[in-house]
Amino acid sequence: MKGRVKRGSAGVFRKRAEALRKNLPALATQGARTAQLHARRGVMLNVYDTERGEYRRSRDLLRSIYANGEANGSSVGIQVGASAPYASFIEYGTGPMGLSPEQLNGYLEVLPPGGLLRFGRSGRAYLLPGPFISPALFAARHLTQQRARQLLQDLWT
Repeated sequence: MKGRVKRGSAGVFRKRAEALRKNLPALATQGARTAQLHARRGVMLNVYDTERGEYRRSRDLLRSIYANGEANGSSVGIQVGASAPYASFIEYGTGPMGLSPEQLNGYLEVLPPGGLLRFGRSGRAYLLPGPFISPALFAARHLTQQRARQLLQDLWT
């Protein structure tokens, strides 16, 4: 069976590809916003909405959360993190209660899209992990992929 390309269809594909390239920065911005909001939800759940302990709650961690989205001609990149010096201690936990990156990824693989992880961290049980960055990145990735699929569908129909 031979396929035939109609005259002028190369121009249609070129226009669609250009429209896709123009929309990638908006996808990156939306993904970064999603990641930042989800990370804030995770910090509230695992740090600030828990039983108080011996440390004063300054909300510095909440203010230190950042997210950036970038797009080039063919891909979207999202970066999310927290600039507080103790953010990784909260993300992974410390001591015998801490999680390795591999263990955290195992939990993230079974987490429903948009879900949050909670391991019982509180102001008194502050050695337990309270992941907020990794779940935010997974949620942003999932929603960005959905938005990209929808954009492609809109461009091709």
